[in-house]
Amino acid sequence: MISAPANDGRLTGRIASASTLAAGACVGVASFVYYYSQRLTTAHYDAKAHLVVARRIVDSISPGYEQMGANWLPLIHLIYLPFVLNDPQYRSAVLPSLVSVCAFALSGWLVYRIAARSTGSTAAGVFTAAILIANANLEYLQSCPLTEPVSILLLLLTVDSLMRWRRRALNSLPWETATWATLGALCRYEGFYLYGGILMLLAYDCWTGSIPRKRAAQVAAVYVGVFAVPVLAHFGYVYARLGDSFFQRVVRGNPAPYLTYRRPALSVLYHLGELAQITAAVPLLAAFAGVGCVLARRATIRQYLPLFLLWIPSLTNISALYWGLIYRVRYSVLLVPAIAVFSALLVSEVARKRVLIAGSLVVMAMPWVSWSFPHEWCYHALRGGPGMLILPVAALILLCAGVLTKRSRWPLLALCILAMQVPALEGEARPILEETREHAFIEPERQQVLDYLRRNYDGTRILMDMGKLAPLAYDSQLPLKNFVYNEGGGRDWERALQVPETEVGWICAEKGDDVWEWLRIDPRKASGYSLSLQTDNFLLYGPKTTLDGSPSVIGPAR
Repeated sequence: MISAPANDGRLTGRIASASTLAAGACVGVASFVYYYSQRLTTAHYDAKAHLVVARRIVDSISPGYEQMGANWLPLIHLIYLPFVLNDPQYRSAVLPSLVSVCAFALSGWLVYRIAARSTGSTAAGVFTAAILIANANLEYLQSCPLTEPVSILLLLLTVDSLMRWRRRALNSLPWETATWATLGALCRYEGFYLYGGILMLLAYDCWTGSIPRKRAAQVAAVYVGVFAVPVLAHFGYVYARLGDSFFQRVVRGNPAPYLTYRRPALSVLYHLGELAQITAAVPLLAAFAGVGCVLARRATIRQYLPLFLLWIPSLTNISALYWGLIYRVRYSVLLVPAIAVFSALLVSEVARKRVLIAGSLVVMAMPWVSWSFPHEWCYHALRGGPGMLILPVAALILLCAGVLTKRSRWPLLALCILAMQVPALEGEARPILEETREHAFIEPERQQVLDYLRRNYDGTRILMDMGKLAPLAYDSQLPLKNFVYNEGGGRDWERALQVPETEVGWICAEKGDDVWEWLRIDPRKASGYSLSLQTDNFLLYGPKTTLDGSPSVIGPAR
């Protein structure tokens, strides 16, 4: 076991644990209040889409579980369901967002507990929790109704329970671990890789003789059974109702794959770039150094193996990039716990000092990196950020403080937090906020569509691709039963595509979506409608008017 003092901080373990939880709650609530006041909690495309999916279960033409659709997993929508039944909560998303805030606070407490138990050091636990709580990108995401905060919580609960189970000499069956891991697999697809990692760890324990084969078979049966029942029930039901599934869509491939398609080295490189953007370079450097410290101590590596499960989301991200799926910085926020925990595994003063020196040199070199590249769009991530001048000076001061005091932990922590909050490069300056605003260029056109519907909507149904236009449906404030759509639409969608005049009074399409392509292939499908609004990216067809100027009745009114 890595040697460290049992309690090398002024705070006792119990006080530190409670303080960590309180700090996470305060930071989480403060961040939520700020972003809510800026109207950013539901600004992300997926935030509105998750609320729409949950609401569709009870508010749609054919309400029911199949409204989950074939793409997203069910857990987060079932959690949101009691809240979105209430119209004010559905519109404001306060309580769904507070679910993320609670997950954030508990995650900070869990990383503290995992690191403190792994190292025997209260200070290491506080260091870990501070890295997670101070991550600027996670502070934003935990203010929104998104899957990442809940998924992080379930990942940490899985690893924590697995470590406790292995410390009990494997005397009981891991029902708790299997439950948390299964809930994680029902929240995000990274949970499927996590389950594979758990089974590989069980195989390693059996191979090394840490657990008898008979016992290993029983444990494997628990894992597989707890996982298979809800997962197969979900996918089986959705496939039976919709005739489609996420896995079938992945196998069919992407018609316009991203440039990383089938390029493993480039996929890994892009993922490393994502990690640097999410956590900043200094915490990432500390985490990689922590991985090296653990691997260098082979005699004690077995007890640390569950911690490597925290890196599992990297496999999902690299796989997605390799498969040609579009680049999303947000996906890598799931690695924040891994980076926080492994940063704390630098338990020796020599290792911390070396990382502090290396991190300071990296930070002080960043202005030169920024000035060396042309100010073109493809180099925008390397442009100067808010800490271009402040951070190198702070790094020099903290480095001197660490050398003079011969204690590098707290200067290193301060440098990590500063690097996340006031990064030297633009690409590290809250890239998730930039990603949230990626649709800003199309916002004026969306507003034109919404304004036209508010003035002229007659209560008849609207045909749209809910996969792309869920935010528009949310912002329209219309009941979702007024829409006919593809995700969970079933026979109503199929009938509307065949004979639209009998099913819908309006057709709304965004460039590139299913309805847009349907109209492009056969424009005559809209012959029974008037072109009410056309922009560069949107088409809106409405009822034809009669000779006296009143709209003709097309499609069933609701």
